[in-house]
Amino acid sequence: MTAEAANGFLKSKQRKGVLDMTVHDFIMIYNESFKYIENKYGTDALKDLWETISKQWCTHLRELVSEYGLEGMLKYWGGEDGTLGREKAEYEVSLKDGIFKGIMNVCPSVGELKERGRDIYHGKLTYCDHCTYLYVPIADENGYNMTWDIEYDMEGGCTGRCSWKSWAGENRE
Repeated sequence: MTAEAANGFLKSKQRKGVLDMTVHDFIMIYNESFKYIENKYGTDALKDLWETISKQWCTHLRELVSEYGLEGMLKYWGGEDGTLGREKAEYEVSLKDGIFKGIMNVCPSVGELKERGRDIYHGKLTYCDHCTYLYVPIADENGYNMTWDIEYDMEGGCTGRCSWKSWAGENRE
């Protein structure tokens, strides 16, 4: 999507001067922004963006992990009130023996991009890599280890399937 096309898209979403975007529209713009930033400013700039989003906008997860630890992660991602339930993702989360685990079987964002016929961002990084940059720093600052395993297709793009886990203390992999 060119800047001109993006501007036309945004103008079409205005109603009485107010932007009327859905989360589905945001996913498309997020994806295109990743492509644009990497192409124009490089991979480090994209990482900086994701790290800034983590610091400034992931406050709900940060508060839950700070207050409840691994249980906070379960609250954030799990259940009907959790972010994945609200997004209608196909997922599993669990907390057992001091290890929080998440499995994304079908990512709703990747599914939305595919449904709309969009190329899912993959350059030196991929659309799905943003999760690592958003969430690992929050785990780290609260004394937890966190790893992500993202599934890639033959061309190196993310498939919309991944898993992640978090635990306190020494490496338990």
